[in-house]
Amino acid sequence: MTKRNSVPVVGGELTLGQEALWLIQNLDPDCVAYNVTAALSLHFPVDVASMESAVRSTVLEHTLLGSVFGCDDAGRVRRHPASAAAAAGLFERYEPDLDEDGLRAFALGLTRRPFGLDREPPVRVALLRPRGGSDILLITAHHIVADNISQLLICQEILSRYAALRAGSEHVPQDAGAVFDRFVRRQRAYLDSPRADRARRHWQRELQGVSEYTALPADLPRPAVYRPQGAEIDLVLPPDLVAALDDAVAARNVTVFAYLLTVFELLVHRFSGQTAFVVGYPVTQRQGVGTRDAIGYFVNTLALRVEIDPEEGFDALLRGTAAGLWRSLMHRDFPFALLSGLVDLPRDPGRPGPVTVLFALNDLDEDDPIAAAMEPGRTVEHAGLRTSEYYLPQQQGQFELALQMTRRARSVQAKLKYNTSLFTERTARQLAQEYLELLRSAVGDTLPPALRELIPRSESGSMDSTRTDTDRAARLARIRDVAAEVFSAEPAAVEAAEDFEKDLDTDSLLAVEFVVELERVFGVPLHVDQIPRLMAGLDSAYETVAESAGW
Repeated sequence: MTKRNSVPVVGGELTLGQEALWLIQNLDPDCVAYNVTAALSLHFPVDVASMESAVRSTVLEHTLLGSVFGCDDAGRVRRHPASAAAAAGLFERYEPDLDEDGLRAFALGLTRRPFGLDREPPVRVALLRPRGGSDILLITAHHIVADNISQLLICQEILSRYAALRAGSEHVPQDAGAVFDRFVRRQRAYLDSPRADRARRHWQRELQGVSEYTALPADLPRPAVYRPQGAEIDLVLPPDLVAALDDAVAARNVTVFAYLLTVFELLVHRFSGQTAFVVGYPVTQRQGVGTRDAIGYFVNTLALRVEIDPEEGFDALLRGTAAGLWRSLMHRDFPFALLSGLVDLPRDPGRPGPVTVLFALNDLDEDDPIAAAMEPGRTVEHAGLRTSEYYLPQQQGQFELALQMTRRARSVQAKLKYNTSLFTERTARQLAQEYLELLRSAVGDTLPPALRELIPRSESGSMDSTRTDTDRAARLARIRDVAAEVFSAEPAAVEAAEDFEKDLDTDSLLAVEFVVELERVFGVPLHVDQIPRLMAGLDSAYETVAESAGW
């Protein structure tokens, strides 16, 4: 367990957020969920020696990037400069002879290698030189030293140094780590200040009474220990929906962030059935002179407590969300790592922490060169060198479910990230589509006047997420087929499955017995307490469990 510095020592300090990331990585050395990657297609002939030199100087001459992290004798996590031996694997070169799909898979594999923070710099760069295509520069860093903006700043610094080397000119780095060092000292001083005490009281009030996790009904048996592994679904908002969103936001005098977050709350409510839950959202801490162009971990996660009154409508929920955001943004510097001590949640190693779902929005200025570099398909020029984004997925599995949206002047793209040890791709796609439908209903003022009507119920009164009769029939047929195949040697179980299909709309004892029979015959643990959700999507659960068990 790490110890907080009671008396800060000059040099080597970390923020509490960094200490938390260090602890996560050391508890799970194979974790790659906190690897962040910037990948560029290079539209110019590359001199490999100059590129390697530019990479090494960028990383090793920066006081944060060129560090290793470990505990000192007092148990405090400290950083200190990496040795030459530790930095030996900093730059790699590959010449893969692969087709486009194979190349992307190869590149993704390179970015998904864990970092040994105590023995190597938290940055790794690879130059891919495929035959017949542009070179690709992969810059992977651990989140402990880089947020999203830092990824692009590292790219710019490498390219600037490369251009200077090729031109034989001197290069003066824009940032060598001093700004982040000052930020760390401010954060440490903040923790002992009256501001932090006020923030602590605020978060205690906001999170008072939170005693249950946001309980998303999983398709798969929840692992005893949380596995930070995931995938993502792309989601593009049609132009007419973006235009309607702008009108709706203006009419209600709220931010786009508050509006899109509120729709996400509806999705979580509909998926889980809960009326009280917590949603996390990241905020930047890039405040003050120089932080805009500094490399480092300048991000914090805040927690929004959502209270849904089933008898009220969307506008009431939106007003509550907007008010909650404004209250909490005043206390945005209080470290996320300390929030777990302010909620009355039982410790559960099968959860990622007190926040299990996350919403994020990047609102980008298309005239900003950093924002331009993040736009898919756009070629940008820096230091006379033309590059474009080579997209690779990243930061998947940190949370059970996360919706990450990117807004530009005329478009909104989103990625629904989900934990693959809990949810199937089919469920993720259904949730992504439901978010679009809820958003369209919200901006079109066609949501029901009472939010309780968002959760369909069967004739018996139990929740039923089946959308249409056709969809329901397909689900029932799949249940019968899988049951017959799985229990071919168990006629009694097949008969029970057929009876179960008839009673699918009820929380019947037979439904419980059917799941128990599945557990008994194949030794596969399922959550009987999640019967309502299992009844609505047993086909997806069976299909995945059957595949994993090799049936």
